[in-house]
Amino acid sequence: MKQFEDKELQRRVFLVNLIRITVLSVFLFISIILFFFKLPFNIIPIFIFLLISIFISFFHFYIFERSRIRLSVYIQILSDILIITTIVYFTGGSTSPFYFLYFIPIMISSIFLKKMDTFYSATISYLLYGILADLIYLKIIKPFPGLFYYEMSMESFIYNLIVGFIAFTFFAIVSSLYFDRIKKKDIELKSVQEDLEDLVILNNIVLERMESGFLVCDCNGKVISLNEKAKTLLNIKEDSNIFKLIKIKDENDILNKIKNRENFYSIELKRSKYILEISISSIEEIYSFKRIYVLLIVDLTNKRKIEESLKKKEHLALIGEMSAGIAHEIRNPLASISGSIQFIKNEIKLEKDMQNLMDIVVKESKRLSDSIEEFLQFAKTPPIKRSDFNLAKVIEEVTEFIKSNHKYIIVNKRFNEDVTVNGDLRRIKQVIFNILNNSVKATGENGIIEIDIYKKNEDTFLSIKDNGIGMSKSELTKIFIPFYTKFTSGIGLGMALVKRILDEHDFSINVSSEKKIGTEVTICFQKH
Repeated sequence: MKQFEDKELQRRVFLVNLIRITVLSVFLFISIILFFFKLPFNIIPIFIFLLISIFISFFHFYIFERSRIRLSVYIQILSDILIITTIVYFTGGSTSPFYFLYFIPIMISSIFLKKMDTFYSATISYLLYGILADLIYLKIIKPFPGLFYYEMSMESFIYNLIVGFIAFTFFAIVSSLYFDRIKKKDIELKSVQEDLEDLVILNNIVLERMESGFLVCDCNGKVISLNEKAKTLLNIKEDSNIFKLIKIKDENDILNKIKNRENFYSIELKRSKYILEISISSIEEIYSFKRIYVLLIVDLTNKRKIEESLKKKEHLALIGEMSAGIAHEIRNPLASISGSIQFIKNEIKLEKDMQNLMDIVVKESKRLSDSIEEFLQFAKTPPIKRSDFNLAKVIEEVTEFIKSNHKYIIVNKRFNEDVTVNGDLRRIKQVIFNILNNSVKATGENGIIEIDIYKKNEDTFLSIKDNGIGMSKSELTKIFIPFYTKFTSGIGLGMALVKRILDEHDFSINVSSEKKIGTEVTICFQKH
């Protein structure tokens, strides 16, 4: 890091030049006043010199903008020494009381430049002062007849030069040592400031990227600091009072609750669409605050949804387990009843009415057995066995089976024969069968089913569309609910089973339908 390229240093150099202009302007004002007093010497040369010096000082601003800071400092110091030398000449040379002005460029050098540069400035200042004093004393140049000029002896002249040398040297040493220490402290302070700034930036980044909300307020509920998450969760505005937002009466209320719980208090709050857990703690007498409160805000919305979902699943699992046991116990005696009826029917000659009743018993027993089988299939949750398989071939197999039992159905297929997806082959086949079976039931004898497979990005889509009876919007919302059905055959578990299998695979399904026009089912086989 170069200290002379620092913005703060630029500001100081600019300020020094401004001070020089101010001082010269004061001298100019004094010279104007002296002019009106009609002194015995000519004040006009001093007036012209001060005007030129002020102009040069203004020109330094241009130099400051166009050149490097170090170079502009050198130019300023050198011009200061020349200006001071001229002032000393106009005010008596070696007898001038203004020779102390040489200390200004020496001090500026010690502030802005290196230690050796300070001694160079002191040397140049003393040389110009000594040369000017010698030239005036030896009468090589005429002294300006000012207020402070007087003839002096050789001893006094030499004494002035020696004192000046000691003063210039001593001031250069003291100022360089003093300001050198200040520079080191300034660098250390700047390093600490940079570390602090980095720490603040890091702290802000961490707070903004927190999944939880973080907020600090004073004892009146006024926000001191917060992250964006807290602002979103609590819907905080500029004039918001935190105590009112979290339904706390006043500071005493929250303070008592915190003290009763060992400096920590937690509440659960429903806020708009969020369910929030807010943990509150207090910190006593920090900085200018008597007390501050730190709030950690956690969004429990998804957690509560998952908990409710798990409870429902546990409840359904228990019901399913009980139902599966009952269904299993029903299936065995039902098979015995059906077999016995068929035996009696074949062995005993019955009247036509009795024969019809026997047929009804066998038929309904079979329907009931099929329903129980479907229910048991739904109740089972075997693990998924994934593998790559040809989706087109699976559709061909299922459609051939459907058409063999429903020869009047027309199936139009538009897809490539080489389409591979990853999933449980047996269960995906069950999904396709259930959807096609519903389409057959919905269309009847004039049924047309269109099957299409297409790719979008890297995902594979399967579309099954029919021209059946269709569904209303209210019916469409119920199709995945277990035991909901529009058909007389089946118990309404086909689409519920489809949804569960696809969810287990992380595949998605979309159903669109219109009454008396038809239904389209689209499955997205996401690439894993």
